[in-house]
Amino acid sequence: MEAPTGVDRPALRLGIAQLAPRLRDVPANAAAITAAAAADVDILLTPELSLTGYDVGDAVHHLATPVVTGSLLRPRTGRLPDDEPDVPDVAADAAGDVVIGLVEAAPGGPFNTGCVLRQGRVVFRHRKLYLPTYGMFDEGRWFGRGDSLDTWTTPSGWHCGLLICEDFWHPGLAYVLATRGIDLLLVQAAAPGRGVWQGGEEDAFASADVWRRIARTTAQLYGIHVALCNRSGVEGGVMFAGGSLVAGPDGSILAASDTGTGLLEVELTAGEQGRARQPYAHARDDDARLVVRELQRCLP
Repeated sequence: MEAPTGVDRPALRLGIAQLAPRLRDVPANAAAITAAAAADVDILLTPELSLTGYDVGDAVHHLATPVVTGSLLRPRTGRLPDDEPDVPDVAADAAGDVVIGLVEAAPGGPFNTGCVLRQGRVVFRHRKLYLPTYGMFDEGRWFGRGDSLDTWTTPSGWHCGLLICEDFWHPGLAYVLATRGIDLLLVQAAAPGRGVWQGGEEDAFASADVWRRIARTTAQLYGIHVALCNRSGVEGGVMFAGGSLVAGPDGSILAASDTGTGLLEVELTAGEQGRARQPYAHARDDDARLVVRELQRCLP
């Protein structure tokens, strides 16, 4: 039976697990993801590199896990074989799709990869396309760069795209996914808190306001839902900002977290998208062929 489409799609229960992954501690992180995946949701979104922690450094190759679509994920811990603890299947009993972040072993990698698990099996992956090498970031030193952008569909018919942190700051990627007709854009992040927010009590860090504005603008431009899961906690002296959120297709904030750990749950409906798109026709009238033609003129 074909999955429902359009307004026939049922509501989607979305969970955002704002975790504080422990650096290089795959068993502990796998257990935290699996515990969060016990929530009764259709999609559970976890942060960037939620299985390994962010600053993996020269342990990247030891932590790299092969990813085979259709197969169970078998995480590597980076420890010596004789000291290798068993890592149970990650989120194998989850009711819905679980989006995790890991180091993927593959030719041209390792890659900073987001994987969608369905009953513990890989159904989709996205390799991070833009690797930041500014400020505290040195990802280009450790990771290979992804070279493609795709989508997947949940069993209930929600068409989804996935970006990882810096990818979200390159609006062409969200444009491509919107052109492919996604209903929901998921974003994994490991963004540190930067700057003191002077605008009031809403944010602990000035950087959180930027993420919120990008999410709201992207959602309203394309009439889609946008969900951001940013990690929290401290790693190597860096405090991560948390501030996970869900933006509705009208640009409103449907739910948001503070800097701590926890689970954010929200129900999304196709009707919200239909109502948000009624005053506008931007996505309908967009001419991707024109954009491609003009971009080709920009290339050397």
